[in-house]
Amino acid sequence: MRITPDRVRSLRSFLLSIHGLIFLSLLVLVSAASVAAQSADSTSDTTQSSEGIRKGWNELGIWGGVSFHSPTLIGKTPDARFGNIGLRYGRVLAASKTVAFEWTIDVIPVAVLSNPRPEVTASSPGFTVISLVRHSVYGFGAAPIGWKFNFRRNRRVQPFGQATGGFLYFSRQAPVDDSSRFNFTFDFSGGVQIVNSNRRSFTIGYKYQHISNGYTGTFNPGVDVQMVWAGFSVFR
Repeated sequence: MRITPDRVRSLRSFLLSIHGLIFLSLLVLVSAASVAAQSADSTSDTTQSSEGIRKGWNELGIWGGVSFHSPTLIGKTPDARFGNIGLRYGRVLAASKTVAFEWTIDVIPVAVLSNPRPEVTASSPGFTVISLVRHSVYGFGAAPIGWKFNFRRNRRVQPFGQATGGFLYFSRQAPVDDSSRFNFTFDFSGGVQIVNSNRRSFTIGYKYQHISNGYTGTFNPGVDVQMVWAGFSVFR
């Protein structure tokens, strides 16, 4: 079988995606080990944390993330870089003995997408040079649809999984010309949320996000990014 550059790039994207999943698995394993270690805490500490996240609580927070790789599993834009900052409101809708289910809404005031674009870099009569030049575009948006599950909700260290959906509006058509300034987004993420007795929490996680105009533009190459993100929030 002939090994082409496209096959090499696809294999590289697949391997880096596997690395991301391994990273997520390690986060879950570390959190599970931390939870197990807490079983040896004193009775007073156990009593203090046994209530955990409750139904009806509100979560207010801020978070930020940056990509470390742009695979081409769904989107077809290579070598993309992405980063964003978000503000979160969440409402705990249900809580069982060990799991809390939360609806989240994220407002994204700042997002930056950077990727190479074809550009005429030199021209003369009968002669044109087109090169790939990296450009950055800025945007904002929201993710009003979010589902978040916190496991071991009555412990200090809580593994979580979540999915969100929303949109981004960029200052220029992205990721290429003749696509669209308006793009839809969806993502899947997981990690660890550390909640203390004062209802303050710190979160670190891994996210796989897809950005696409949903074929509302002439072109729709789409963008996939793998991200690490962290945040701080308060439950009330």
